[in-house]
Amino acid sequence: MAVRSLLTLVAILMAAPLTGCMAWLGPAEAPPREAGPHPVGVVHVDVEDTHRGRELPVEVWYPAANRTSGPEAVYQLRTAGITTARLRSRLHAHRNVPAWRSEGPRPVVLLSHGAGSNRFGNVSLAEVLASHGYIVAAPDHPGHTTSDRVFGISDEARAQSAYDRPLDLTAVLDALERRSHHHGSVLEGTIDMDRVAVAGHSFGGRAALGMVGARFDGARQARECADNAEDRRCLTVPIFGAKSYRYRDPRVKAALLLTPAGFDFYREDGIAEVDAPVLVVGADRDATTPYAEFSRATYRALRSESYLLPLEDAGHLTATDICAVVDSVGFFAKALGGDQAQDGCGESYLSNEEALDEVAAAALPFLDLYLEGHTAAQAELLAALTPAGRHST
Repeated sequence: MAVRSLLTLVAILMAAPLTGCMAWLGPAEAPPREAGPHPVGVVHVDVEDTHRGRELPVEVWYPAANRTSGPEAVYQLRTAGITTARLRSRLHAHRNVPAWRSEGPRPVVLLSHGAGSNRFGNVSLAEVLASHGYIVAAPDHPGHTTSDRVFGISDEARAQSAYDRPLDLTAVLDALERRSHHHGSVLEGTIDMDRVAVAGHSFGGRAALGMVGARFDGARQARECADNAEDRRCLTVPIFGAKSYRYRDPRVKAALLLTPAGFDFYREDGIAEVDAPVLVVGADRDATTPYAEFSRATYRALRSESYLLPLEDAGHLTATDICAVVDSVGFFAKALGGDQAQDGCGESYLSNEEALDEVAAAALPFLDLYLEGHTAAQAELLAALTPAGRHST
């Protein structure tokens, strides 16, 4: 199977246009409407979790002191060791430039990608947040990335990722703290560990729920699997055990969920144990995690302070940068993901730029309220959640 998948990839690449590695987004793209006052820097960090034997490639975006030095960022999508696409920075982020330190350490947002995606899947949102003073760290989750999708992500790997992802995010947060104390690091003195949020798209939304205290009832799952062992959710029982499992990183103060998976995993009572504020972004035409069954159901199950932003004429990927891959290298994306790789992409959906602006218009005041303590941001957040607020100019 692995050999066949790799041969398929090679055949696809040979059939590609001769322009070489194509850009996801070109330099002519206008900056997002919600872009902030700071130039954006980006640095690559390799995080090694020796306890679990996992190596995590991480991209970290941060507010920069200036953009006068350092190469402009180009994000390379590599699949099975081959560069299959390049994404240019919409905010002209620069690599390894000095960080902005005028107001001291900055709040942090951990960003978890969806199944079969990668750390660049939500790069435009990461850059916008960084331009407003946030530090955003996005890891690849090994075993559940774009490269892994070439060889097929098994149900067993999916179940294992449900366990691994929150631990990955904790490892990244630990590494950021060390970097902040390391003399000479680009991130030296920039990390405020008392102001941390988690964000996640799709399967990453499930991980984010885990970081803020959602509980998995393994005993109930084991009982259900006694009569229905073919259900792929039963693969979680050997991993989590036939017992209650609740992972909570106490440093995380808020969560942003983008068309999240997870309701069928944690269920209503498990999500009710989340103890941090949550902003849920759903999409009314989501065919992968349907709006009513996932985003709205998750929002209704929450007992903490919570908010719901329903994107209209949007699918599962509309508010991500993945649609740009489909647009520019569609022959590749379709081969890897089929219809799921196009859920929310194309002219019949809300544009990625409009979706990003709507998400940022709600996410920024949400983070300002719960990480920065700006109480005036609540009015802005509530306005962004109304139809008039979502489409204001």
